[in-house]
Amino acid sequence: MPSDTYFKFRGRFEIFPHRYDIGWLIFTDRIFGLNFFVDKIYKIKEDEYAPFYNRQLNHYLEGNAGQEEAFFNHVYHIVTERIGYYKGLKPFVSAYAKGLIYTEKLEAFLAFLKTIDCWHKTQPLESVISDKNKRIDQLEERIKELESQLKEAAKYDAGEKIVISKGGLPVFIDLVNQIRTLILPNDNKLVNSQTESPWYKLIAKNFQHGDKPISIDTAHNYFPADKDNPSPKYTIITEKDKLFKIIQKPKK
Repeated sequence: MPSDTYFKFRGRFEIFPHRYDIGWLIFTDRIFGLNFFVDKIYKIKEDEYAPFYNRQLNHYLEGNAGQEEAFFNHVYHIVTERIGYYKGLKPFVSAYAKGLIYTEKLEAFLAFLKTIDCWHKTQPLESVISDKNKRIDQLEERIKELESQLKEAAKYDAGEKIVISKGGLPVFIDLVNQIRTLILPNDNKLVNSQTESPWYKLIAKNFQHGDKPISIDTAHNYFPADKDNPSPKYTIITEKDKLFKIIQKPKK
């Protein structure tokens, strides 16, 4: 595949190219795209590896949607092959000193590639298997924990729901609201909660209206968060449904 399919080159004679485009001002023969790519790695700082890589990746994906792995493999091959080349140089050749510098830069870039390797290209098979086995063990432990929580929660599930007579739901909820206002002789409230949710969830979970379940939304509509400014969907309990009144027993 041609280099310009993988990499974003600067335009010929382009004076101010994007910082992460590759190539030279005049000589941009794309046959040498691999060299231009590694040449850019030599020139940028480590904190620029990610934006440089992403710039080139996005160019590749314009014509190869969903092929992130293919691009990664191509770049990984280029970098590891070039590292191998420099490490194979004899100490007495003129390019050896520069090769040490280039190898250091390429190995730093390789370390970056390992951080974005979703395909385990940079890991030995044994390491991949070990990681997967460790993940499996963690998931199995999590499953056991959730099963234990589910079993504990099931202890509090009733075998049946309490039936509120058909048409009696607002009557029942009016009684619940009265209970919430009751004050004990020591001036403490009989029951208390910070929010409305325990009440409407309690009703939806444990009661049914006639032969039908009570949806959590239906129950919620009887318990607005702001009683002084309820939303339009709030269900108002009318006077005809306020059939009972809870009163305190007179003191002897």
